[in-house]
Amino acid sequence: MTGGVTPPRRRLRRVVGPPRSAPGQPTGPPEPLQPPEPLQPDGEPSGSKPDEPRRPRRWTYRALIAGGLVIVLGVGAFQLYATVWTVHSERVGRSLVQRFLKNRALTAPVRSSGAGGTATLASCSASATTSDPVKGLLEIPKLGVVAPVENGTGDAQLDVAVGHDPSSVWPGTAGNAVFEAHDVSYFVGLSSLNAGDQVLFVAPCATYTFEVTGHSVVKEGSPVYNTPTPTLTMVTCWPTDALWFTPDRYLVTASEVSQSAVGGGGQAYVATSAPPSVPVPAQLAAQGVTLATYSLPMGTFTLAGTPDPAWAQTTNPLLALNSGVEAFIAAVRALVEDHLDWWNDLAPGVQAPSVLLGGTNPTYLSSLDVTVTAVGSQVTGITLTNTISESAGKAPGHYAETVDEVVSNGTLSISSWRLQPD
Repeated sequence: MTGGVTPPRRRLRRVVGPPRSAPGQPTGPPEPLQPPEPLQPDGEPSGSKPDEPRRPRRWTYRALIAGGLVIVLGVGAFQLYATVWTVHSERVGRSLVQRFLKNRALTAPVRSSGAGGTATLASCSASATTSDPVKGLLEIPKLGVVAPVENGTGDAQLDVAVGHDPSSVWPGTAGNAVFEAHDVSYFVGLSSLNAGDQVLFVAPCATYTFEVTGHSVVKEGSPVYNTPTPTLTMVTCWPTDALWFTPDRYLVTASEVSQSAVGGGGQAYVATSAPPSVPVPAQLAAQGVTLATYSLPMGTFTLAGTPDPAWAQTTNPLLALNSGVEAFIAAVRALVEDHLDWWNDLAPGVQAPSVLLGGTNPTYLSSLDVTVTAVGSQVTGITLTNTISESAGKAPGHYAETVDEVVSNGTLSISSWRLQPD
């Protein structure tokens, strides 16, 4: 893409009479017009040398200077705008899931929509005064996505919705409307979109329809430029099932094809529900049981079972995954610190794996892959797999590790912990 625009060339009008004063300069009496000199037979004014060029008139100089200033100022203004946009856009899509897993505290509240996990978009008449942070719905019919959109791309927004980059325009305005989401949630299926597929932004009072024009995989930090016409760009991490820090970003671009004065006020959508809770003892929680305080390479995410398609496109599976990872980290800390009382809180009735009990923190030889199993909109279990090396304890060696977790009445607990020599 180009990073600048060349302003159109200005035509210089022929000015008859004395030149005008520049704006803001004092005016004086006009200079008297001099009669033209008589021409010599060859057409040159008398008294001039045949090879001597004619002096340009003052209005020519002023017109050229003014035109040059307009071009310089125009290019400078555009370059400044493009630079500001580019500097901001380099922050778009930075390790969304990894940031989520690292920064979400165990007890951090998640805004829940209430019973059933449903909510409704504000009506058109109430949209100007409502305190609801949801400004509209991003719909992708081919994928079955109906995602609430909030203004901002911080954790508070991306934990529960698609985030609108506040430095970009909103749909319906000339320019590029930029939206972000976690790759394993609303935008997990973006790579299956083709040119011509529709993307809708449904506001309370209007609907804007876009058609996909292209997609690309770019390096993290690549700029997302503005456009002179109404367009939309969706940004997420690549691959779209990755839980690790990925240096690549997946972008899907679309152009507006129509607007409608009919909005989606009152339309229902699946929203975020509270994730499963983990019974981590307070003393253990104080040590830190998230990726912010524990180094654990993350692998890929899989959603299994028979989940409701609309629920599967939200951040709910990711929130459940987060609970599962926290329980895993808490259990490893309990085992290597030989705290069977903590272990029993996390894995009631489950025998502690002797390989880790009282040993050292294991070395992770492979990334942690996570599978969340759901029925409808309810998470029933989580399975975590990887390969570890234990250098101390009762049986040092390499092991294939499989941890099963179950969810009952909103509480997650460990149901088995298997270690097979590798």
